[in-house]
Amino acid sequence: MVKLVRDLVPEQLTALGVQVRVEALEGIAFREALRAKLAEEVAEYLAAATDDAAVSELGDVLEVILALASEHGSDARQVECVRMAKRAARGGFDRRLRATIDD
Repeated sequence: MVKLVRDLVPEQLTALGVQVRVEALEGIAFREALRAKLAEEVAEYLAAATDDAAVSELGDVLEVILALASEHGSDARQVECVRMAKRAARGGFDRRLRATIDD
């Protein structure tokens, strides 16, 4: 199996007796791996059976999002500013609305 892992995972696996080969990704390869990781983590969130599991997976999703933000020259603060600006302009999801738009 080949996939993007968090920084400490190779050492943790080695300590468990698992043989692991690692390589550092750069540029487009890293960005593509992050995008795949985001899809993986979102799928795990969607499959979560409990609130605790869902929150744990959301933490993983957020970690990947912040790594992607960094790849795009941004950071958590800037992403949060964008989120807040969009919330101010368009609202959030507090009212739990679903719209049906006629064609």
